[in-house]
Amino acid sequence: GESSNNPSNSMNHGANNVTAGGGGDEAPPDTEPALRVLSFYEQGSHIAFACYSEDENEIKFEDAAAHNGTDTERIVQGVLLETRPNLILVGNKVVANAPLLECLTTMHLGAEDGNGGTSNGQGGTGVTQSAEGGAQATAQSESAQTDTSQTAATIPYQLLKSSAFEPRQCRSVILHKLRVLTLMRHPMTANQHDDFAHAQNYTAGPHASTQPSSNFHSLASIINFDSPTLIRALGSLLTYLRNTAFRLEEGFTVTINNIRRCPASDSFMRLEESTLRTLRIFATDHHPLVANNNVKGRSYQKSKEGFSLFTLLDRTKSKAGRERLRQWMTQPLRDVAKIRRRHVGMDLFLHPECHPAVSLLLERLSDVGSMDSILLRMQRCCAQPNDFLVLGRMLDASYAIIATLGGELREKAYKLDRENRDQQCMDTDDGTIPSVSETGREQQEYPSVAYIDELLRRCHVPVIRNLRERMVSVIDEEVTAEAKDHVVIHYGFHEELDRAKETFETLDETLSEVGRQVLAKHQDLISLKVVFLPQVGFLVSIDKRQHAHDETTNTFPSIPEDFEFVFVQDDDAFFKSDEMNQLDEEIGDLDAFIKDTEALIVSDLEEEILECESELRITFSALADLDCILSLAGCAADLNFVKPEIASAEEGVIHIENGRHPLQELIVNDEFIPNDTMMDNDNRVMIVTGPNFSGKSCYARQVGVLVYLAHVGSYLPCDCAKISVVDQILVNFGDVETCSVPQSTFQRDLTAMAGIMRKSTPNTLVLIDEFGKGTAPTSGIAVMASAMKRLAQSKCKVVCTTHFLEMFSLGILEESKGGIKAVRMSIHVPETDEDDAIPLFKLEDGVASSSAGLVCARMAGLNRKVVDRASDIIVALKEGKQVRPLPESLNANSPFQPNVKSGIRLFLAVDSWANASDEDLDLLQELVDRM
Repeated sequence: GESSNNPSNSMNHGANNVTAGGGGDEAPPDTEPALRVLSFYEQGSHIAFACYSEDENEIKFEDAAAHNGTDTERIVQGVLLETRPNLILVGNKVVANAPLLECLTTMHLGAEDGNGGTSNGQGGTGVTQSAEGGAQATAQSESAQTDTSQTAATIPYQLLKSSAFEPRQCRSVILHKLRVLTLMRHPMTANQHDDFAHAQNYTAGPHASTQPSSNFHSLASIINFDSPTLIRALGSLLTYLRNTAFRLEEGFTVTINNIRRCPASDSFMRLEESTLRTLRIFATDHHPLVANNNVKGRSYQKSKEGFSLFTLLDRTKSKAGRERLRQWMTQPLRDVAKIRRRHVGMDLFLHPECHPAVSLLLERLSDVGSMDSILLRMQRCCAQPNDFLVLGRMLDASYAIIATLGGELREKAYKLDRENRDQQCMDTDDGTIPSVSETGREQQEYPSVAYIDELLRRCHVPVIRNLRERMVSVIDEEVTAEAKDHVVIHYGFHEELDRAKETFETLDETLSEVGRQVLAKHQDLISLKVVFLPQVGFLVSIDKRQHAHDETTNTFPSIPEDFEFVFVQDDDAFFKSDEMNQLDEEIGDLDAFIKDTEALIVSDLEEEILECESELRITFSALADLDCILSLAGCAADLNFVKPEIASAEEGVIHIENGRHPLQELIVNDEFIPNDTMMDNDNRVMIVTGPNFSGKSCYARQVGVLVYLAHVGSYLPCDCAKISVVDQILVNFGDVETCSVPQSTFQRDLTAMAGIMRKSTPNTLVLIDEFGKGTAPTSGIAVMASAMKRLAQSKCKVVCTTHFLEMFSLGILEESKGGIKAVRMSIHVPETDEDDAIPLFKLEDGVASSSAGLVCARMAGLNRKVVDRASDIIVALKEGKQVRPLPESLNANSPFQPNVKSGIRLFLAVDSWANASDEDLDLLQELVDRM
C-alpha cells in the first residue's frame, strides 16, 4: 500500500476536485496548467520539501529547521511563494499535524505567476488517499471571498496523502531512478570549456554516455544524504513522478534537466552540518554507552554540550534564553539592520552606568522557566501543581524585569543616546524622554531607547499583571508548595468551598458528637463509632464480637431495627441509620466535593491562562532575547571582544585586524598570536602556505568563526573589524573518516569541492584545507589550481590552505592576479640540525619556501637515519641526479670482504670490458691485487 498504487488516478481526482471547488469556467483540455508537484515532509524541528516543475523540467529542494510555529509559517510561506505548486504530497505525520496542515492549506500566496490559477481565485482543497483500497475523500472549499482585499479562503492546489516516505525506498529511488542531465558526462565540443562549471541550459537529447546505475558520487555534491527529512521528501516525489509524468520512461527513470537548492529563507545564513562541525559551533558529547544514545527520546538527556562556541557564548540565566541562543546560532542573520540592533543592546548593557540594572535583570532572569513546557502541559490537561508555582514566579520576575527596563534602564539609555548625539553636534531636545516610536528620526537619534521600547512593546504588561493578580487570588501558593500533590485554593475565593473545608476540618468532632447521641439513644449498644467512607457516606461501626451474629445471613438480633446492615470487614460491622442518612443529606461527600470544586477552579484558571497564551509567548520570547543579548554582552566584556562594523553584501569586505580564534586562545599555553585578514572584491581568494604546524588550518577556521560570530550579532575577538554579510559558509575540511559512505577519502574530497562550486555565490565564504592531497602530487596540483581559478571567477571569498607550492613556482597560479592572493605562515628555521624550528604563527605576504617537512619529522622524534636519508633524496631530486641506494643495504648479508665487493661493483658497472678504457682496466687490476 504505497503511493505507487495508481497515483495517476489520485492526481486526476485531485484535478477534478479543484475544478469542482472553483465554481469558475472549466479550462479546456489543451490549456491544462503545467504540473508543479511539491513533496513535503516534517520530522521534529526539521522541514524538507522537493518540488518538480514541468515547465523547467527541474527539481528544487531544501531542508530547514523550524524552532517554533513562527519559523514553520515563514518557511511554508517562502516555499509556496517560490514553487506555487498545484499538488502537494504529504505523509501521515503532516496530516496529523493540524497546525501545519492548516498552514499549508490556508496560506495566502498573492498574485499568480501565470502558470495556472490565481491565488484569490476559487480553487478547491482536498486530501486524496492513495493507498490501495483507500477511500478517496475530498473536502470542498467554503464559499469564495468576493472581496479581493481579503485573504483567499482556499488555495489553488490540493493535498495528496502519500505513504511513499519509507527512508530505504526513498534513498534507493534517488540513487537508481533519478537522472540529471546537468550531471551527466558528455563529449567535448569546440565550443565547450573543460572546467568545473556545471551546465545550466542542458536540454533533453542523445548523449554519448549515461550515468552509472548509482549516482551517489555526482548527487552527493548537491543532495545531503545524511538528512533523513530531505531524502524522504525527494524520494516520495520521485516515486510519484515515476508513476505519473515519467511512467513511459524506460525503467521508470525520472530524467530532469537540473536539480538545485531553493533556499526557504533569505533572512538567515545557511550553515551545513560540515560547517557546524568544522567551526565547532556545537559539540555534543554523547554518553559513553552507545546503547543509551540510540534509545528513542533519550539521546538528548544522555548527551551534553562539549567545548564549543555555544558553551563559550552561553551565559544565559533561563532555559528559554539558552534555547533561544541555540536558535540564534543555528540561524545567523543576514539583515544588517537586525545585526546592528543587537549591537545597540550590547552597547547599552556594557556601559558602566547600566551595570547595577543589568545585575538586577540577570538575577530575575534566573527565575524564568520554560513557558512553552508549562503551556503544553496545560493544553494536554496534565499540568502539575508545581507548574502554577513556577508560572507565578515567572510572572513576578517578568514584571520586575519589565519595570527595570521601562524605568532605570530607559532613563540611562536616553541619557547615553543624548550624550552621543551631543558629541555628534546634533540638536538637543528639552530634556524629556521622547517616545521614539513616533518617528524614524527619533529612532536613529535614540537607538538605545528604541531598543528598550521595542522590548517593552513585545511585553504585554496588562495581561501579565491581571493574570498574576488572578493567580494570587485563586491559589494559596504557600500551602500548595507544602501539599505538593494538588493545588490549594486560596481562602475567601469560593465561599461554598470554604464552608466545606471548615466542616471537613471539624468533621472528627462532629462525628464524635453524633456517635455519643446515637449511643445514648440506643442503650443496648455497648460501643460504636461513626465513620465516613468516600462514595458510601456516613456509617455506624460496631464490634460484631460484642453482639450476637448469624454469619450465614449477616443478621444481628441485638442491633436496633432501624439499623440497616451494609457490610462486614474483619471484626467490624457497618450500618446505616436515620442519623447517618441525615448526615449524608446535610454534609454529603465532603472530600469529593472539595476535590471536584478545586479541580473545577483550577481548570477554569488554566483556561484563563491559555486564553493569554499568545501574549505570554510573545512576552517571554522578548525576555529570552534579552537573556541572549546579556549573555553575549557578558562574554564580550570578559573575553575582550570588540564591536565589528557590519557592511552590506555589495561591499564584499572581510577586514579583521589582529583577529583571534576564541576557542584556540583559551587552550594555548602561551599567548595567542593574532593575525589580520584583508579580503575584498579585488583579493577574493587567499591561499595560505607554510609548514604543517604553523597554524594554517587554525587561521582558516578563525576567519570562518569570526565571520560567523558577526552574523550572530556577537562582538569579535580582534582589535577592529569590518565584515560584509554572506549568504553561507561552505567548508572542505577532511576531518571526518567514515566507512558508511561508498567513497574513498579523495573521492569525498572531490565531492565536497564539487558541492562548493555548485552552491557558492559571490556572497559566499569558502574555507578549504589542503584539498587534493589524497592523490598523486601532479593530479592534486592540477585539480587544486583549476579549482582556485574557478572559485576566483565565481567571485566568492575563499581561504585555502595548501602545501602545493608548485602552483606558484611553476607559474600555474600568478600571485596577486585574478583575485588570488598568496600569504604564508612565518616560521624560524634553524641554521643547524641541533635546533628545532620555531613556528611564529604570524601571517605575511608571499609564498612559503618549503613545507619544512624534515623539521617536522625531527620534532616528531622520527629516527635520525630516516631523516638523513630523506634529506639525501630531496637533494638528489632537486639536482636531477639518480637516487643512490644506501651503502648498508648493498652490504647486508654479503659473504665478501669490502675489497672484494668493490671489485665486483666495478666489474658489473662496465658494460663491455672488451671496449673498456685504460683507466678502468688499471683500477680493476688494483682491486684484484688488493683481494
